[in-house]
Amino acid sequence: MIGALYGILAAFSWGGGDFVGGIASRRLPTFFVVATSQSVALGILIPIALLSGQSIPDGPTLQLTAIAGITGGAGVLSLYHGFAHGKISVVASIAGTLAALIPVAVALASGETATPLRLVGFGLAIIAIYIVSTSADANTANADELGAHPDASSGAAAFGGALYGVAAGLCFAGFSLLFARVESESTLWLLTGLRVASFSALVSLFLIARAIGRRPPGAETIRPDAIPPGLRGRIALVLTLAAAGSGDTLGNLFFLLASQESGVAVAAVFTSIAPVTTVLFAAVILRERIGLRQGIGIALAGAATFAIAAGGVV
Repeated sequence: MIGALYGILAAFSWGGGDFVGGIASRRLPTFFVVATSQSVALGILIPIALLSGQSIPDGPTLQLTAIAGITGGAGVLSLYHGFAHGKISVVASIAGTLAALIPVAVALASGETATPLRLVGFGLAIIAIYIVSTSADANTANADELGAHPDASSGAAAFGGALYGVAAGLCFAGFSLLFARVESESTLWLLTGLRVASFSALVSLFLIARAIGRRPPGAETIRPDAIPPGLRGRIALVLTLAAAGSGDTLGNLFFLLASQESGVAVAAVFTSIAPVTTVLFAAVILRERIGLRQGIGIALAGAATFAIAAGGVV
């Protein structure tokens, strides 16, 4: 029972963090949002890990954690960029579907046998990705939507940002496959290692790009009116970025606890609703317009994600 609760908390933490981060990315450069939100989370994690008394994991564990952190960080960057330049509903549904589909495909390739429910999920996932990414009403997002900046780039992404959703989904699937192999009781140090690796990779990418005279992906110029002039507005912006980083970190924590308590399969059943919560936030709070065909695709993506996670293997 407690494992199921951890799984649900992970889903809402990830979904809420991704939604808030996506909103911030509509005003600020994606690179800035991801780097700042993760640095805030890191500033919270390091003191807690030091005070916890937990032992630092061994070298191989830290290396695997670092690779998982870099992969997950790349996924967050792609996801936020898609949210800023496309439709949240399109990007989230594709990313969530691929994040559930690929780990199961790897398990099948390793010799495991899928249940009929998971086979149905595979079929629904393929259909959903095609429908959502090719819907006529998904070809553009509206720059004048609530939350989008006026000169937005929110209408520039082809197919509503579907390609960003694919990139994010591939990275999140890689993160799940890698992090599932980590074995350590030093939970806080694992979470800290994830953030150290992803933040370091972002900083390195920025410095290398600048050194060769190129702009890092998602590092657009900050517009003068993107930063609120008043103290209250700036505090709200900092809290927003902190919420994005904290949501991602809490999601990782609850997923790890759910996996340790009830196994990865049970955790996946509940965390699979994360992209659904993000889509619902976008529809209710941002009033993102979802056409009939696109709505059908999103519904199929949600059904496919749940079927893949709940179907199990035999």
